[in-house]
Amino acid sequence: MKLSKFISLLIMIMLGITANAQEKKKWNFEMGVGMSQNSGNVDNFSLKNSSELQRNDSIITANVNYKFVYQKEDGKETNKGINTGIKFDWYQYNRWSPFIAMETVSNKYKGYDLKVSGLVGVKLRIWTKPDTCDYSISTAIVYDNVDYTPEENELNNEVWRLSIRPKIKQKFGENVSLLHYTFYQPSLKEFDDYLISSTTKLVTKITTKLSLEIGYNYEYRSKLPTDDYKHYDMTTDVTLKLKL
Repeated sequence: MKLSKFISLLIMIMLGITANAQEKKKWNFEMGVGMSQNSGNVDNFSLKNSSELQRNDSIITANVNYKFVYQKEDGKETNKGINTGIKFDWYQYNRWSPFIAMETVSNKYKGYDLKVSGLVGVKLRIWTKPDTCDYSISTAIVYDNVDYTPEENELNNEVWRLSIRPKIKQKFGENVSLLHYTFYQPSLKEFDDYLISSTTKLVTKITTKLSLEIGYNYEYRSKLPTDDYKHYDMTTDVTLKLKL
């Protein structure tokens, strides 16, 4: 599995969608820069860059995004990671909505040369109030294909997982909103092999185009490629986002 092939594929998808975006006003593009405080397998401040291209309507929602973090200390690289994703939801405003997604992760400091995940699932909207809140839960089947950084390890490179994800969107007034979601992903063969990823974000709108985002992310892996890695990673970040 070559990282360059997946990056090239993602670039082609983004270029195609961007071309469409110029013709359709329903597309929105957002980019952000900021810093993150990391602990776990990476312990330092890192620079962060992200962007997101999204379309919303009553029939289909499309989202393409990437996040890049990097840090050097005393001339030595101490963190370098890239996450990418593409997702399609159908009938997102209905009570039930199916979705498909693909995600990639590359960060040798966490033990991943390249991790590629494909998801197919359905979301149930539990409670929603327009322009105020949206509470939902989703379940999906996930296929993980992983090239681990340590060549010698006892983990399976291919794993099928169940994914359960509660999600909360809540607005407070006109300019402040809270977003929280947690993924629990056990292996379908071994339930003691599981992943947890929890994210909380507080977003404050500064202007119609500019917003400040404060986020916290916690990740836990029950099984590691070697004892050189830690089970958990935590990140607190501050990001300034511009909507174009």
